[in-house]
Amino acid sequence: MPISNQHKIGLLCDILKNQADEHYMTDDEASQITRLLQSLSNDPSVDQSIKQIIGEISEQHQLNHEPFLQENVEQWLTGMNQITFDSNTGHSPGNNYK
Repeated sequence: MPISNQHKIGLLCDILKNQADEHYMTDDEASQITRLLQSLSNDPSVDQSIKQIIGEISEQHQLNHEPFLQENVEQWLTGMNQITFDSNTGHSPGNNYK
C-alpha cells in the first residue's frame, strides 16, 4: 500500500531532523531523501509552497552529498510544518520541528 503525501512529508521531515541532529547522513538516508523528493515534486496534488521547499532541498542535496546545514534544515522543517499545518486545519505531518 503506497504511503500518502502527508506521510511522505512526515518521513522527509524525520530524516532531515535526524541527520541535522547527528551531523551525519547514511547512503540509505540520502537515497530515501532522493526518492521522497522526486515523488513529492512529481505529484500534482502537492501544494506549490511545499514544492518550493522541496526544490530548495533538492538543489542542496544535488550540490552537496554531505549532511545539510542545521539552519537550512530548521528553516525547511518550519516552513513545511507551517504549510501542512495550515492547509490541513490543524493537523501537522508529524512532530513539530522547531
